[in-house]
Amino acid sequence: MEHIEVVHQNYHMQGFSSYNGFMYWSFTDSLVKTTLSGTVKRQTEVHGGHLGDIDCFRGKIYASYLGFPGEGKVWDDWSSFRIKVYDCETLEQTADINLDICDRYKAIAGSESDTRGFRGVDGVAFGKDPSTGADSMFVACAVLTDERFSDQIILQFTPEGDYLREYRIPTGNTVFGIQNLDCDPETGEFWFSTYGREKPYQPRETLYRITPDLKRIAAKYEFSSPYGFECMGGGKYRASLQGGVNGDRCGTAYVCDGSFFNTVKSESEINAYINGLLNG
Repeated sequence: MEHIEVVHQNYHMQGFSSYNGFMYWSFTDSLVKTTLSGTVKRQTEVHGGHLGDIDCFRGKIYASYLGFPGEGKVWDDWSSFRIKVYDCETLEQTADINLDICDRYKAIAGSESDTRGFRGVDGVAFGKDPSTGADSMFVACAVLTDERFSDQIILQFTPEGDYLREYRIPTGNTVFGIQNLDCDPETGEFWFSTYGREKPYQPRETLYRITPDLKRIAAKYEFSSPYGFECMGGGKYRASLQGGVNGDRCGTAYVCDGSFFNTVKSESEINAYINGLLNG
């Protein structure tokens, strides 16, 4: 089974993206560049916050980023919501985009008037504006665990970070909202992955395919890939595994086709199954 693995990272894998013959990996506090066979070419550490999912666009890596809470705050009371931009060749940071709309969402989070349950940002993907076809950056929100926050929230920006509009996907509440977001370059459909359910009101499905206008769920699967997901084109995808413990984490991206998602498996089951294929 075709796969790539990155080892010896401090914290868990957040996402991955390929570009121009290389793979790029986001871990909580590091960004890693490898060949398509897994040889590490560069690595940079990220300080002051929590990296999330990434996507490559026009020679740049766009990474969601949550600023660490201030002293005395709870672990997920994030101080900022940003997109960090890095050069694909050098991994040097070239831009830092503050998501002003998310600061406004946080200000009302959990109040009686709040219908989003905004908690942070995670998934990021480049795709086409449903109306104009212009290149756009789409950022998925993390949401609070609460039955009334039943929509996934996806925000659309220009590539430069100017806010355009919000989309709501009625999946039901999921643990921390969307983890990974990607757009299929051939079909224009969006895909996103979530963690498995923890509450009875949360859905069993953890992988979703969304129509290009971001209005309808085209398919949903009980298939676990919360640490990375990428549309490769030609009906091929990279799904994710992770292993190890904090201080020595590893992440794997493996290639599969769409029929594989009908294999109903939890995170632990898919880890055991794929590791069996890789090591068998």
